[in-house]
Amino acid sequence: MSFLYEIGPTLMGVAAALLIAGYCWSRVRLASVLVMVWVSVAAVLGQMTIFPGFPNWRESDWQGFGLFGVLAFTPAALLVLTLVRSKKMRGALELIPTSALVMTQVYRFGGLFLIVAYLDGQLPVEVGLVSGVLDTIVATMSIVLGVRLRRNETSARRLVAAWSVLSLADFGWALLLISASFLGLANLSPAPVMMGNPPLLIISLFAMPLGVFVSVYAMLRATRWARR
Repeated sequence: MSFLYEIGPTLMGVAAALLIAGYCWSRVRLASVLVMVWVSVAAVLGQMTIFPGFPNWRESDWQGFGLFGVLAFTPAALLVLTLVRSKKMRGALELIPTSALVMTQVYRFGGLFLIVAYLDGQLPVEVGLVSGVLDTIVATMSIVLGVRLRRNETSARRLVAAWSVLSLADFGWALLLISASFLGLANLSPAPVMMGNPPLLIISLFAMPLGVFVSVYAMLRATRWARR
């Protein structure tokens, strides 16, 4: 079980990237290349130990906290910014059915590794158990919603929007607690420092930014359906 926990988050991230790249190869080939480059970089950087002071924060963790924020937020910010500014990217994404977009989030079953970390005493209940359960709920909903959307890609507008909100709320909850804990605004025990260390770091570097982008885009698409 320990070995599976050590390699599981990376294997799940790579498997998700391979499936996405394979699906996009005949549709948006550049997306296939970029997602494989992204997950490769995330897998390498995911071996870093950003917060070495487990189970507590250290006064010297400010630099690491800044690095963690940049690595976690930059990919999602760049993707959303490119989406807003690039007609070519929007056109490419239109080739991908909503069902396929939603199904990319099946990898959120990786939240089980957060639960394992909680049970092992590496994460507080607020992050390990709560976020882990929310992740598995989002992953389960992505399967159910994806199957329904395959029958009619423009149906279930409200469900797509609700799923997107839950997905983003899940990420927001974890990030809010990590930040509040680091700033001393929330007393979590142990401190969620393991989210910035292997093997969980790849979740923050690849799974979270990708999930944020997919959720934002799915919500925008559902909003566009409503306007029509």
